[in-house]
Amino acid sequence: MMPTETLPDAELRDIRKEFPGGVVAVDGVDLTVGRGEFFSLLGPSGCGKTTLLRILAGLERPSAGTVLIRGVAMERVPPHRRPTNLVFQRLALFPHLTVAKNIAFGPSLRRGGRRDVAAKVTEMLKLVDLAGYGDRYPDQLSGGQQQRVAIARALANEPALLLLDEPLSSLDLNLRIQMQAALKRIQQDSGTTFVYVTHDQGEAFAMSDRIAVMNAGRVEQVGPPRELYRSPRTRFTATFLGDTNLFEGPDVGETLESGGITVTLPTPGRIASVRPEHVAIAEELRDGYDNRFTGVVGDVVFQGSVVRYTIQLDAGPRISSELSADAAFHPTPGQRVEAGWQSHVTAVLDA
Repeated sequence: MMPTETLPDAELRDIRKEFPGGVVAVDGVDLTVGRGEFFSLLGPSGCGKTTLLRILAGLERPSAGTVLIRGVAMERVPPHRRPTNLVFQRLALFPHLTVAKNIAFGPSLRRGGRRDVAAKVTEMLKLVDLAGYGDRYPDQLSGGQQQRVAIARALANEPALLLLDEPLSSLDLNLRIQMQAALKRIQQDSGTTFVYVTHDQGEAFAMSDRIAVMNAGRVEQVGPPRELYRSPRTRFTATFLGDTNLFEGPDVGETLESGGITVTLPTPGRIASVRPEHVAIAEELRDGYDNRFTGVVGDVVFQGSVVRYTIQLDAGPRISSELSADAAFHPTPGQRVEAGWQSHVTAVLDA
């Protein structure tokens, strides 16, 4: 058998989960999570990501398939004996216990010596940047601090996998951004593998080493954030991970006929995706654009750091462009422009 330290931390092989009434929540999922990864399950509500997390934790039994953690099959291992810990959106800290006693709860149950437990609590408080907070109670902490205590409590048990089910969704935007940075640092410093469920692509992009994009119980695509955004393989991945311009139609070699225009592609295909930030607009574009069209500006939406434009092309389709708010050129509604992009920024989709 392969040495434990070289095995993936988690493997899901052909996992299927069907609930009573014939509702299929997870349908044939294969995933491998490597040692020390920050791995996210990303998708809309109802796509099966939380069910998959609960299957890893042992809180749901798969209808079919195999779950392995560090090479060990988990079918007969109950939740409390699995090398996993789960952090929910609702933290369930013990309100009557101090921060230190909350963190010590798991190690104490494992009958660790008093000195060892105290050392673990000190280590965890330092890890989550809460040294000196051990004597406080949960209601004396901010939401972000409570979140870090919950993570420290889970990590104190030294799990192979820390499973996190949308733990930041109840926090306000600024605190959520701060906690994203904190979570990534904690994961890197601890070396623990995190499997993180979220429906927020920005959150997944900010923290993940790799992401599995899920839709209707299946995995659409797995990869690093930059790869998924720049090179989506399916229509769902392209549209879920940010805005995009989609072109669909018959292909003729490395061109595609869509809505009255001919789109030049990097490789042959019938569906193509172009991100709005790759669409340049100007009164007259310079040379060098493989795709170049004329049209009229429609909606103009200021979004802080960027301005978003809708352009009705003369040949038919409407497309979107996104420019920096500091760009020198900012057209107004009704203004005629040229819009264009180079073929190499186009992602050709499988379906």
